[in-house]
Amino acid sequence: MDVNSTAAKVGAYVAGLAVAFASAFGIGSAVGPVGPTADQTESPAPASDAGHDGMDMDGDTGS
Repeated sequence: MDVNSTAAKVGAYVAGLAVAFASAFGIGSAVGPVGPTADQTESPAPASDAGHDGMDMDGDTGS
């Protein structure tokens, strides 16, 4: 097996993969998200010190 032909085959394979990924990225950017997406305009819920069932991190119920 000739080393030059092996290098050429591997190079062509890598170039083909680069073209495939670049094409997929370009098409994905042009099309945008598909399907239902979450509304990203809402801010996350404010953090509180209360854990499950109103307990704080020390395990006290606060009463």
